[in-house]
Amino acid sequence: MHDHQGVELRHLRYFVAVAEEGTMTEAARVLRIAQPSLSQQISALERRVGAKLFHRRPKGMELTEGGRILYASASRTLAEIESSLVQARDARCPVHIGVCGTVPEHLLARVERVLAEDGYPDVEFAEADSPQQLDLLRTGTLAFGVMRVFHDIDDLATLTLADEPLGVLLRPDHPLADHAALSWTDLAGQELLWFPAERNPHFVEGVLAHLAGHGWSPRLRTVDAHSRALYRHHLRNSQNLITLRARTAVSADGGMAWRPFVSDPPRERFVLVALGDSPWAGLLARSGGRSPDDGGIGGPGQRAASFPSAASSALPGSAW
Repeated sequence: MHDHQGVELRHLRYFVAVAEEGTMTEAARVLRIAQPSLSQQISALERRVGAKLFHRRPKGMELTEGGRILYASASRTLAEIESSLVQARDARCPVHIGVCGTVPEHLLARVERVLAEDGYPDVEFAEADSPQQLDLLRTGTLAFGVMRVFHDIDDLATLTLADEPLGVLLRPDHPLADHAALSWTDLAGQELLWFPAERNPHFVEGVLAHLAGHGWSPRLRTVDAHSRALYRHHLRNSQNLITLRARTAVSADGGMAWRPFVSDPPRERFVLVALGDSPWAGLLARSGGRSPDDGGIGGPGQRAASFPSAASSALPGSAW
């Protein structure tokens, strides 16, 4: 019984080289192996096949009938394998990225740029609240997440995409709209249009504590919606009602007024995150080391990076 299962790809590669080059000497040179070793491998292949594959002639190696049959198949097989290897090498597997609610579009473009500069031009975004992103990161379903964050926690590598102060969004005929900037005392008696605390407990705790630290503990009007239009509707049709918004997000709130805080505003920070012990954490570290001119994320009002175990607490997407 002949051991056909003992035939390996290297045996076929050696066999095809001898068949094409015509001599052991030339085939050994092309293969960059010693001629005696090549001769031994061809003899071993013939034993495994159970038939002579070459006639040893004074002028070189001539295929037998069995050798011609094997050559036709082996050369085609090796060509197909080489083609498949090239296709596998060049295949672009998309990088899956979770996105929390209301992430500005220009930040998604920055994420695409960061990954493209590191050799990953194909990305797929999927909307997911931050706690969901954490679960999907841990199962490997997501490579990265884009989150709105407030407090620092462990186990995530992060790259800051934007770090901006929040201001006050209000109806254009609101009495406070006459102010160029708002002090904390100006906000006395104002309700705060807010979202359900369970959707984003860390953010709620952090922001409300910040407001209380400046003497403003507003009554909350909670709206369970992801629609900016619905938020604007509430603001336009209510007295003494305001909400918080970053300046760069105001373009989506046409017809509303936005005013900055005079001092120490709460902040909104968006980060690109990966598990701190995942291979993707190194990409964030490399990207964080780049300057703004060579593709980094740094810039006015933004921190370059925070990694690998200085991530921020996950926040579910909110309507603002």
